[in-house]
Amino acid sequence: MLKVLKIGLFSLFFSTLVLAKPYVLENQNQLLEKTVGFMEILSDEVFEKTGVSLYVVTLKSLDGMDIHDKEQSYLKQIKSPYVLLFFTLLEKKINIITDQATEQMFDKQEVYWNYIVPLIPKNDKELTQQSISAFLLNGFVDIADRIADFHQVDLEHSFPKKNTGVEVAVRAILYGMIFVLLVLFVFVYLRRKT
Repeated sequence: MLKVLKIGLFSLFFSTLVLAKPYVLENQNQLLEKTVGFMEILSDEVFEKTGVSLYVVTLKSLDGMDIHDKEQSYLKQIKSPYVLLFFTLLEKKINIITDQATEQMFDKQEVYWNYIVPLIPKNDKELTQQSISAFLLNGFVDIADRIADFHQVDLEHSFPKKNTGVEVAVRAILYGMIFVLLVLFVFVYLRRKT
């Protein structure tokens, strides 16, 4: 009985791996493997909860091909609704491509300028696998969060959101401590003068 159970679990696990839809369509050694793994898990959760597929393509180069043609070659493989985060290193291009259904779910420019661009290194020598993984993952997670917010669902595998209540409390405590220190300083200063 235990042997049958082990075989059943193994076949279930194997069929899940084989039938799983890959969301990182191509990674020419631009993303760290753990980043790819996290993107696959988060994409799968977003698809299960919202029906939107989040795809990623990271290339070393376009190999002389027009960027629009290259993007279209990937878009032919996927079905709506989708988001495709497209990056090419040598041409220094990052595009967030959406279909009509997902276009209304989030502001692409806001994701690009607020979550991707600030993490891009200024120096080309610093464009390493780690830095590329960092800025693409940051934008990717923000897109996932915005889609989840649009559909009013929670994501278990996303980064924790900022807790503004905790931030306000910490700020209030810090300001209070500074105020107390200033009062003590003035009190000590005035006592020494008298």
